[in-house]
Amino acid sequence: MHIEELVTNIQPLSGKIIKAAQKRFDNLIKPVGSLAKLESMTTRYAGIIGSSDKQLMTVPETRLLLLWGEAKHAAEIEAVMLKKKAISVYASHVNAKVIPLLVIGENAYDLLEEGAMLTGEYIGEEKAGLICLGTCEKNLRLDWQEFLEEEDGLAFLGRLQCPTVAAMTGAILQAAGMRVPIMLDGVATCLAAFAAAKFNPYVLQYCFAGDESAEAGSAALLNKLQLQAPLRLSLNNAEGVGALTCLRLFDAGIKAYTEMETFEEAGVHNEKEDYSLKVQEDKKKNSLQA
Repeated sequence: MHIEELVTNIQPLSGKIIKAAQKRFDNLIKPVGSLAKLESMTTRYAGIIGSSDKQLMTVPETRLLLLWGEAKHAAEIEAVMLKKKAISVYASHVNAKVIPLLVIGENAYDLLEEGAMLTGEYIGEEKAGLICLGTCEKNLRLDWQEFLEEEDGLAFLGRLQCPTVAAMTGAILQAAGMRVPIMLDGVATCLAAFAAAKFNPYVLQYCFAGDESAEAGSAALLNKLQLQAPLRLSLNNAEGVGALTCLRLFDAGIKAYTEMETFEEAGVHNEKEDYSLKVQEDKKKNSLQA
């Protein structure tokens, strides 16, 4: 499937499903909104899978870290394949599988298609329910912020001149088209998401920010993407550690959603007033009117 066709397949998430998921969170036996970003991640996940039914809201069993590199990163990619790098060991502790990928495309369009094709193949073969993105590239152009206003996605990638970002852009478009959530990590992966949104803005609804890295411009870029990262690990690259670490939080939100009980499920009809949904909603309305 070519990029032009793939882009048209990316659909917006159902606001109705997201609201239904949030309503369940609000009715759990806990203060409303107390799980903060865990709630927003989980409700968006409900939108991605297309259901707020807690029976269907399972933790993605198979998750992949797609680690992108090019010829100059061959030694690093080989080390990953031989599981001689820390990222491979770390991934095993969060039940993720590292897939190192070398891209060979000669221009932005070819790299987009290459990234999309490889991602589609691995999602299909591994039956992946979630992908994390990482890259071996640690030397992005220092002037990348000057290109952000470029409206055309291909032109943006052409000016950026980073093959792995172009490939990851295709990966994001492919995963969103297959309704698979994407965990970002560092500036390079966020630039790929930014580029993907130039092809179809709905793609950002499928993206989660794992970590606000210590790289220059990270916070501003996340702000432009309107994504909030729950972690600040002071990482200086986008190799994937931040994305993998955030999987624990992603899982925790889903488990809270499915394993905690609402007042109704627990058979509690006279819940403590301070924690009742009605009182909390009234407080919200009063604060807005103040």
